[in-house]
Amino acid sequence: MEILSQLWSLLGLLTVLQNILPTQLLSLLHSLYESLQDFISPYSYFDIPEFNGYCGVEINDLYRHVNLYLNSVNSSATASTCRRFTLSRSKSSNCISFTIAPNHTIHDSFNGHSLSWTHHVDTVQDSLEEKRSFTLKLPKRLRHLLLSPYIQHVTSRAEEFERVSRERRLFTNNGNASYESGWVSVPFRHPSTFETLALEPHLKKQMMEDLKAFASGREFYHRVGRAWKRGYLLYGPPGSGKSSLIAAMANYLCYDVYDLELTKVTDNSELRALLIQTSNRSIIVIEDIDCSLDLTADRMMKATTATATRRKRSSSSGYNKDLGTGNDQLLEESGRVTLSGLLNFTDGLWSCCGEERIIVFTTNHRENVDPALVRCGRMDVHVSLGTCGMHAFKALAMNYLGIEWHSSFDVVESCIRSGGALTPAQIGEILLRNRGNNVDLAIKEVVSAMQARILSTGSTEHLNTSIEYEDMAALTRSPQSVLTVGSPENWDSSPGKTNGKKRKAKFLVRLRSLTKSDSGRRGV
Repeated sequence: MEILSQLWSLLGLLTVLQNILPTQLLSLLHSLYESLQDFISPYSYFDIPEFNGYCGVEINDLYRHVNLYLNSVNSSATASTCRRFTLSRSKSSNCISFTIAPNHTIHDSFNGHSLSWTHHVDTVQDSLEEKRSFTLKLPKRLRHLLLSPYIQHVTSRAEEFERVSRERRLFTNNGNASYESGWVSVPFRHPSTFETLALEPHLKKQMMEDLKAFASGREFYHRVGRAWKRGYLLYGPPGSGKSSLIAAMANYLCYDVYDLELTKVTDNSELRALLIQTSNRSIIVIEDIDCSLDLTADRMMKATTATATRRKRSSSSGYNKDLGTGNDQLLEESGRVTLSGLLNFTDGLWSCCGEERIIVFTTNHRENVDPALVRCGRMDVHVSLGTCGMHAFKALAMNYLGIEWHSSFDVVESCIRSGGALTPAQIGEILLRNRGNNVDLAIKEVVSAMQARILSTGSTEHLNTSIEYEDMAALTRSPQSVLTVGSPENWDSSPGKTNGKKRKAKFLVRLRSLTKSDSGRRGV
């Protein structure tokens, strides 16, 4: 009791001194006390406020990174050192955010050294606002060695966590790029992934490795002096999985998707404005590039205009030079997107206004695309998507029916080798229609569809079919899913062409014997 009474007396004396002594003297004494404490303490303390500056109007980006970093380690052993967290979740996200509760501390380690973060939340006097900050504590003798590398570690970890956990958006242009934001968006929640795609294993591996190398190539692109972007041309028949592959790419990299509708773009200036408004870490998609606009007609128009201009010059003696002779100018006056504008969009000076962007063109007919659009530097990777091979069919069977093997898989493989392969969309529709029925019935319907395709591709006399094709490898290697790095000059050497000469081969596919062998195998 005597000790308590002495403490109360000391506190009373301090209160009296605080009221008597001048404010400047109290501040000086407080500063001397903190200096003495810092001199004696073996730790250094660094405050990171939520806002920068005296007025506190500029957001401190480092505070946001620290908050994201501590959120990313909430499931690790580091988080077990904190007794209390604040949980939150936004309406547009299913992820739960973790934040250190006010005036609580969490411990961390870096390069074998112990550090700690304390979250301070103070109420501003005569105001409802709160002043938030983080305080980093680390060993004083190692602060010069630890501070800079540790802050870089926190920043990189926070950026990666933000990229993976943030809500991604699907954008489309609204036709108002010249006046306000030219994009409107909805949450992007497409479920397609590389695990669920009906692609051959080698193509999946090539695509994932190429995307991973691009996403981690910031230093490489800066070192070689190239804009940090990459172009992909996806081509193949309808239903071959081009849109699903784009969604899988976005989910793999955690990128936003910008679906650019060229028919809504009035001219090249608006196209440029749309490019400026896109964000980093995004995929810009132009689907059916050969059908969106008649871009390849620009070359013919230029030639026709030039010929007409020359004739007019020769026939008119009073030719006015001020009429203009530039073909590009005539095209621009027509008030539409030109081939030149799209080329500058993909590979011009304005294409480097952002970083970590992927541009994807899709088409059903690659030969209809102007070669200038898909040369090296614009479309760096050409991906051919075709009908399902056996690996792709097995992936669909696992996705839709939950089976890894079936007795009729041999019949399916024979039909694929004989020219009866279907696109992923066709097989998926059949399996979706029969997902609640018997598995045997679903596989049987797929086989029937493949047999019907074989019969429709050639002569059906005596249930035999003759298949004309360009190369043996193209027939046995279905789907024709090929990843090519190069320009249109390499198209003639791609699978499906051999020195430009077609070869013929006849396969006698006896569907009746296949069916009998299948039924006999079941009977056994």
